[in-house]
Amino acid sequence: MTSDTANSQDLSFTILGTGALGGFYGSRLLVGGSRVRFIAHSDVDFIRREGLRVDSPLGDQHHHPVEVYADSDEIPLSDVVCVGLKTTQNHRLVELLRPLVGEGTLILNLQNGLTMEEELAEAFPQAVVVAGLCFLCSNKVGPGHIAHLDYGLVSFAPLDARGRERIPDLMAAFSAGGVKVESQPSLPQARWRKLAWNIPFNGLSVLLDVETNRIMADPDGRALAEQLMAEVSLGAETCGVPFDEGFMPRLMEITEAMTPYAPSMRLDYLARRELEIEFMYRRPLREVARRGVRLPAIEAVARLLTLFDRRNRSAET
Repeated sequence: MTSDTANSQDLSFTILGTGALGGFYGSRLLVGGSRVRFIAHSDVDFIRREGLRVDSPLGDQHHHPVEVYADSDEIPLSDVVCVGLKTTQNHRLVELLRPLVGEGTLILNLQNGLTMEEELAEAFPQAVVVAGLCFLCSNKVGPGHIAHLDYGLVSFAPLDARGRERIPDLMAAFSAGGVKVESQPSLPQARWRKLAWNIPFNGLSVLLDVETNRIMADPDGRALAEQLMAEVSLGAETCGVPFDEGFMPRLMEITEAMTPYAPSMRLDYLARRELEIEFMYRRPLREVARRGVRLPAIEAVARLLTLFDRRNRSAET
């Protein structure tokens, strides 16, 4: 396999996982002029035949033809591999990435949760690992069809100094496609800040069977979200990356103004897919427990989600 030659204005990308997240950002990178290769699974033949459609407030796009591969195909190396798979697939991630990663390949991890970047760096020491934390309301509504509802900011955070050097080029490529970008100096702090939204609103959307607007409108739902957010704050502080004083109130204000939205975990639950509990809940709980602290409300939500998930996926269809 050969690799494209990169410069700061012309990175090539491979998008592993062409769902609500990978499909949207891959589309924006195409709009910005980058070369983008997609890896799809269930709808690879549909995308080859019909292309990729993204409905968005940034402008509807229909990309056809699209350079799309099945995960078993021979794929040329790109400068950047974007991991857009759900963490429920991480038991296969090293296997899927191995043919895509060469010396100096940048692995941009777009997943939610904790400890993924460290595991990627251990598996691929020849690569550069950067986290891309996505603040995005987007759903996959059909084969090769993404509906972007709101937001889209990508916050880049490096695992180490090598990643920090590569972030400006990433920001330029995403910005060229109209994506808002920012850079965070601390990966652990960035990850915990993202968990401050994901832990309450993903979990409660499943357990309460509602979208974000219903959680915010109900006094008890809002109080539960605030309680969980406060425990995430304690977890961040325990791990040495405390939130600033106004962070959580701002996050609640943003959620209140958000277009009514079904978080990804709710959509997975409704489709009877496995829920992303391990990296979003158990790993943060484990990291905090190692330091002698418990987060009882988050523990309860994690256990309830595990129970709901097991019952949901074993139910007759």
